[in-house]
Amino acid sequence: MAIDNPIDAFEQQYMQEEPTLPTKLAKVVGDTSFKLAFPEGGLALEILMKVGDALFDRASATERINVLWEMVKGEFSHVDTTKASHEDVQKAIQLAFWYDRHERDDAKRARYVKLIGNALRSETQIQDVATFVQTIEQLNERDLTVLKVLNLVMNKEGDWKPQHSPAENPSVNSVMKVHPSTFIQRSQELAVQVAMALGQRIETNTFSREEGYGVCNRLKGFGLAHEIDAQTRELPLTNYCFRLSTQGIRLLKLLGEDVPNFDCYFKD
Repeated sequence: MAIDNPIDAFEQQYMQEEPTLPTKLAKVVGDTSFKLAFPEGGLALEILMKVGDALFDRASATERINVLWEMVKGEFSHVDTTKASHEDVQKAIQLAFWYDRHERDDAKRARYVKLIGNALRSETQIQDVATFVQTIEQLNERDLTVLKVLNLVMNKEGDWKPQHSPAENPSVNSVMKVHPSTFIQRSQELAVQVAMALGQRIETNTFSREEGYGVCNRLKGFGLAHEIDAQTRELPLTNYCFRLSTQGIRLLKLLGEDVPNFDCYFKD
């Protein structure tokens, strides 16, 4: 009997059998010689046994695949009207399964699903959804924490203001702009808020800014933030200045964050 629902048809064809895992490698964890290599046991053996279980345990791998499948399937209610590239979304989903299968990170898994779902529902086409999945895979929790602080401190309502042409020509529309000084004057606030988010003590204001500066530079390396050259930095107490890039703005929006000025960054 034909199956009318395409998702049900896919499940019957592909999701009924357990994925094939490397059988020979799976046997390594239970091999006697593996345990003899660590005669004292202890933490070293415990860590390696857990790694082996995570990599080669068939039952747990199948469970993760099924859980992620159910999560992804729930995001497809808008797929017929989506503006996202079908090929791009397909690649993004494949990457999400690959990363989740090997990393087993529940927080990242939830972000993959939310990002893919929001890309499918977006009223404008989101380019390179798969690239955003790759970016999430590489970001750690500290990176995401600081990215959200940048959004909180350096992207406030009212930052963008209309600027008219010098001639005040009524036929020329005003342009929405934000001056670098808006960001520079918040460098102290940024350094303090980032330090707090990273768990540093800020009571005496003599905390090192290098930790937060390093995370901001990581975000810059991923194309999610831009540094604003405010001053020559004297280590380690001088503040620093970064702002979100358009890529960082998009990523936060796809992750469901409240992103002020979103339309200003992407107005045609």
